[in-house]
Amino acid sequence: MPKMDGQLALDFVLELLRRDKHIHNLSNYLDSRDRIFDGKYREVGKNAIVEAWTNLFLDGWIGPDPSQSSDSLTHGWLRLTSYGKSQLESIGEDYYPIFLDPGSTIQALKSTIPNIDIIALKYFEESLWAIKKHLYLSAIVTMGCASERSILLLIEATLDYYNDQELREQFNKSDKIKPKFELFKKTIEKRRLKRELAEIFRSDVIKSDDLKRQFIDFDNTLDQMFQIYRTNRNDAGHPSGIEFDQDITRAEAAMFRKYCRIIYNLISYLNEATSLREKAV
Repeated sequence: MPKMDGQLALDFVLELLRRDKHIHNLSNYLDSRDRIFDGKYREVGKNAIVEAWTNLFLDGWIGPDPSQSSDSLTHGWLRLTSYGKSQLESIGEDYYPIFLDPGSTIQALKSTIPNIDIIALKYFEESLWAIKKHLYLSAIVTMGCASERSILLLIEATLDYYNDQELREQFNKSDKIKPKFELFKKTIEKRRLKRELAEIFRSDVIKSDDLKRQFIDFDNTLDQMFQIYRTNRNDAGHPSGIEFDQDITRAEAAMFRKYCRIIYNLISYLNEATSLREKAV
């Protein structure tokens, strides 16, 4: 199966479910995939679509249609469940059922966030597979590791930008992520990093506008998500008996895409600003 075939197959099935809440015979849709939806799924293999369909069934999105014959499951009479309907309605820019196809999700992250760290990505991939196997404690821990790795890289990019040994020594005083992150927030506020970067990129309208959005997302989303990933990782990593259900774990996984976009976009701007400064010297 091609690397992105699984993701396209899932997209195809989700589009089918948006259009038809009851799927009478999947084989009919398989045979007509080169025509429906303007033919954009014509290259997707049948096996990939069947696998995506099976995953949705196993995850409770679809089930036998009780309004049809008693042998509806064997004859292909299926319907969107209430859970599936709620999930389908929730899909948007910041939410996608990425845990249904870990392999394609990781490939998509590599493609859309080229500078994403390979170690953080590996931990997140482990988390997605753990979710698929209903190992939620493991998923929470590995997602927290991916978060910490990414935040530390953002801090490192900021220290490289300032090139201040005294500041670096302040960060080195603690080996825990929470104090480092709190110092990071205080540092960028005190040194007005947002204003500095805005000045550096002010001649590029597209970058300037995007940078503003990144800092808005930093204030509104990243700080909260960091605390969630860190706290839940600590809770899951200690044998206290705490439990995490699939909704909490999947919600964290769904948000991780946006979380990474904010972090690694800011890293890109910091690296570019550092390079521009060095060239100017």
